[in-house]
Amino acid sequence: MGAQIAQRLRAGEYAVNLVGVGGEGGVIRQAIVASLALTWCGAAFAQAPPVEAYGRLPAVSDVAISPDGRQVALAVNTGAVSSVQVVDIDRGEALAGATVEDNVRLRGVRWSDDERVIMLLSRTFRPTEVLPANVYFRGSPRRVDYYRNGVFHVPSRRIEVLSTSDSAPWADRGASLIAPIEGDPGYGRMIGWARNGFPTVYRISLSGGSARAVTPRGANGDTQGFLLDRDGTPVTRIDADPSSNRWRLFAYDEGMPRLLFEDVSNFGQPLSVAGLLPDGRLAVFDYDDASEFYVLYAVNRQSGERELLFAREGYEIEGALIDPWTRQVVGATWIENERSQHYFDPMLQSVYDQVSSAFPTGAASIVSWSRDRSRVIVYGERGLDGGGYYLFKPAENTLQRLAMLYPELQGVNSGERLSISYRARDGQSIPAYLTLPPGQIDARGLPLVLLVHGGPASRDTLDFDYMAAFFASRGYAVLQPNFRGSSGYGSTWERAGWRQWGGVMQTDVEDGVAALIRSGRVDPERVCIVGGSYGGYAALAGATLTPERYSCAISINGVSDLEEMLRTERLETGSDSITSDYWQGIIGDGREDRDAIRAVSPAFLAERAQAPILLIHATDDTVVRIDQSRRMQRALEAAGKPVRFVELRGDDHFLSDAETRIETLREMESFLAQHLRQ
Repeated sequence: MGAQIAQRLRAGEYAVNLVGVGGEGGVIRQAIVASLALTWCGAAFAQAPPVEAYGRLPAVSDVAISPDGRQVALAVNTGAVSSVQVVDIDRGEALAGATVEDNVRLRGVRWSDDERVIMLLSRTFRPTEVLPANVYFRGSPRRVDYYRNGVFHVPSRRIEVLSTSDSAPWADRGASLIAPIEGDPGYGRMIGWARNGFPTVYRISLSGGSARAVTPRGANGDTQGFLLDRDGTPVTRIDADPSSNRWRLFAYDEGMPRLLFEDVSNFGQPLSVAGLLPDGRLAVFDYDDASEFYVLYAVNRQSGERELLFAREGYEIEGALIDPWTRQVVGATWIENERSQHYFDPMLQSVYDQVSSAFPTGAASIVSWSRDRSRVIVYGERGLDGGGYYLFKPAENTLQRLAMLYPELQGVNSGERLSISYRARDGQSIPAYLTLPPGQIDARGLPLVLLVHGGPASRDTLDFDYMAAFFASRGYAVLQPNFRGSSGYGSTWERAGWRQWGGVMQTDVEDGVAALIRSGRVDPERVCIVGGSYGGYAALAGATLTPERYSCAISINGVSDLEEMLRTERLETGSDSITSDYWQGIIGDGREDRDAIRAVSPAFLAERAQAPILLIHATDDTVVRIDQSRRMQRALEAAGKPVRFVELRGDDHFLSDAETRIETLREMESFLAQHLRQ
């Protein structure tokens, strides 16, 4: 172990255990062999796979290839332990690794050069554990998510957790690390809020952590961030005034900022800069001419003239594809049913077409590539196998499997996943996904889990969903509607859900159940509504607004009191913040609309509940406070209604811990078996 690195995690300093490279039986080799041993005997499962097969964290949650294409870095999860592991591709040999200590989560890996792997780490703290006594965190939340950047040096097997200030590492919370920087080997750029209270750019050593501020001119308290080019020079800056809701985009000319665009928007700037194109223009996201769909434009930095770069009729363009070495925009991504990619570079598009053809029954995407593009990392799914990472060599047209995310599911029939649509009560067609149990494609009268996504400005896709696959493996049909209010289908669709909590967003969900009942596929007496976050609210709203429709309800990290949620957002982000404005805009004014908001808040409707309710909430949830579920529990108990409350100790809003994710699935399995099995 590297004792000089392994320090107790406090005041923002991460403790990591370094694992040396052993011989044939060394720890690293065993860990990599375990993560890459992909053969699974389907016959071993006479029945459905165990809960752990679905509830585990992905065995490998991220993979990146080195610039020279000779090594891959893997973010490996083994039980409750996460680690970064580096493997020599040609020799199939594990080179080095580092295990992250308990309560620290490894969120992603990428390379800065052939010797250094950048790690994104996070931990949830009480603010007093991180902040000095003289620093106030708005709203005094019980928990705060703390993200840091680490660098693993492969030859020396040393880890550095980067900080722009030895005396105030807490100020680097959420800082972004940009590397590689062309012409500046061994250094990156870090953008954080340290020292002066607004975004600051630092030149930071990747092998010692020393940092020097190189803040661009004009940065101020309204500055949201910067775009840097491949050699670390500032290209643009975005400012947003939370009081006036005015935003401004500045372009830099030889270090001097020049106003390029400005406008007013209630919920922050609709325009966002994705990066630079190879020809020097900006790639910018903005609404199309009808203000309906997000598309990608190319913008001249001098004149502001823009032309449409990429759009997909009927769909939002949700992201830009970035070259890992130049950080230039080389493509765009969107969702139809599955995540899709389009590359502006013909060579990369050809590679994408080749790998997509290898996964005819599921999604495929390019993850990263070597500098010369001779080796490419691919993510692909085949049916409900959980997905895996593969090495593709374009010149040889070969695809080599590296690691499966859910290795126990390989070769297992977890069911059939279908894209469907149904009519809402007002005639609107609602897109949705239906997952059926193994061998039940023509089944009738199945018990149904109505699984509602969070957000609500989010969406489900046809891609693998561990929770839907788990429910299907247990014999339940699973319906996942993209109700009005969901994202990805245009602004009209999303805004149709504004101020419709308990309204059309709820009836769209219910109408999907009605459609399946009419088809005879679902038993009307065996329906449970389940969801997390906003979906948790929808589950509780279903159990209280239309209690006769459901046999049970499960809320995971859900909202029960909308008035209290609005109050919490005002406290934590400020009454004039973009965040507070957003929630008030989509829910309602906490004061003027108080009666209407209470009328759809399940915590005030507990006496109407009929079906048993399971509440599950993580103690370290920083998105929806656990008090929301505790309020619902108290209200249901006071009304004499059946309720079970499970607290997930130490986990977050996203169920990032394997132990508590498995606990959640076990609780739901038992609850559903009790209330849906007849």
